[in-house]
Amino acid sequence: MSLLKRLFGRQPKIDGEFGYFGLANWWLSTFDDVERNYVEKVYQPMSIGGGREKPLTEGRIQSTTQTASSLLSGLAGWFKKPEDLSIARRILAKAEEATVDPVDQHYLYQEMIQIFYRSRDVDATALSDAVMACQKQISIAVKVARLLKSEYPGEQLPAHVGYKQLAIVLEKEDKYPEVIRLMNQAISQGWNGDWEKRIERCEKKLRK
Repeated sequence: MSLLKRLFGRQPKIDGEFGYFGLANWWLSTFDDVERNYVEKVYQPMSIGGGREKPLTEGRIQSTTQTASSLLSGLAGWFKKPEDLSIARRILAKAEEATVDPVDQHYLYQEMIQIFYRSRDVDATALSDAVMACQKQISIAVKVARLLKSEYPGEQLPAHVGYKQLAIVLEKEDKYPEVIRLMNQAISQGWNGDWEKRIERCEKKLRK
């Protein structure tokens, strides 16, 4: 229990981004005092104005174009170091719980993939977590592609981290037919990437 709560019998007031999105109880119950101080010390986005040193919990916000999911997904990105994985996991779990928009889900899973894969050599479950995030991102790829094409007509779809990262994992496991199938799927959906080069390389390995 925090010192403030012991002294006054109630939780400290939370404003800022967490207060705006109703994340105060989650914030106070999920992290201890040391972790909360660390998170706020690390999270210092350049876009925050008004001289707020703790934008997550201080200052009144009237409106924002962010969603709770995009806030949490972006916050998790500040904790990509393997030693911060425990903090990132808790933030990502809340972000996934809060996400309802498929495009937000797409970018959340992208963040998960990058964070988990980076810690694969130091955490026993990080690689499998990264693969699962790839699979989740791929499972909504058709829906997200349709939404992005509708929102940005005439523009090419961006790169798809889930397809790329899963292909890398499968190729390292010598699962070349699975890689080829996956790359053809990415091509058919219109995602940007060097899919043809990977197909060609895997086909050559199959012929050896």
